Amino acid sequence: MSYRQMVKTLILGDIHISNKDSSLREAQEKCIKKIYNKVKPDEVIQLGDFLDFRKPSPEALLTAKRIIDHWKKKSHVTILRGNHCASTKADDGVTAMWVFEDDQVDIIKHTKIDNRKKRVYIPHYENEKVITEILQECPKEYTVFGHFGYYGCLN
Repeated sequence: MSYRQMVKTLILGDIHISNKDSSLREAQEKCIKKIYNKVKPDEVIQLGDFLDFRKPSPEALLTAKRIIDHWKKKSHVTILRGNHCASTKADDGVTAMWVFEDDQVDIIKHTKIDNRKKRVYIPHYENEKVITEILQECPKEYTVFGHFGYYGCLN
């Protein structure tokens, strides 16, 4: 039996946990946990922009922590660095999301190839050429998860 047949995966993108609106943050947390509890996945892949701003508020970080802690009790978590989560536009991988990385949580700061799962994880890059080169080098039989857009492509 292949890896893909054995694992239930919840894929979420662009959650944008609110930096300022506490009632929105509460609603986001409640909704995300409700979806997770219904699906009961073995793994969660969050495709980037988990946070809404490059400089997240302490409240947004605490909400993110509660959600991630909820997920990682029973699931492995992979979170891609999105443009809203990158500290700058330098493509250096620096993100406030680093604080959540541990044995159950992978924060994808730079492109990662997982040969066991036949996956490529591509975080946000400001440089379109970097994205294009990575996509051209991806093995054909691999699944690509990314947070990117470039000229002629929709996110």
